[in-house]
Amino acid sequence: MNMKAEILVTADKLVSSLMKEFNEVFSYLRLRLYTSEARLYIGVDTLTPYRVDIDKPIGQARVKSGCDGVVSIDGSKTIGELEAEFYNVFGLVAQVCYTTADGSNTYTYKKEQDMMTLEQFNAQCEADGCIKGEWR
Repeated sequence: MNMKAEILVTADKLVSSLMKEFNEVFSYLRLRLYTSEARLYIGVDTLTPYRVDIDKPIGQARVKSGCDGVVSIDGSKTIGELEAEFYNVFGLVAQVCYTTADGSNTYTYKKEQDMMTLEQFNAQCEADGCIKGEWR
């Protein structure tokens, strides 16, 4: 795993390409993007109904218009920073997901997880016996 890798996210990047790149760098983690309505349900319900179309560019999936910023992802960014940046730049809810050792798919929503860097959380998932993610 190459923790020095940086993923640049622009409005013209396909959601599926971003998901695949993210999983290549952080092999125990996956990145999911949802519409802004998903913010109401984090930690209490499934977010699946709010997933964006992964075959579209981020610029078409986003809700926030008029913003063509860039989100940079690397191992030193905390989960909370990453999620906040996606919302502020694109108006999308980003969730870092993982599969526990028993095969349960889940996403980060606890404060202590949000304070960890992507590199730290990926290493913790590996140590905990989590299953390497298939980016889809």
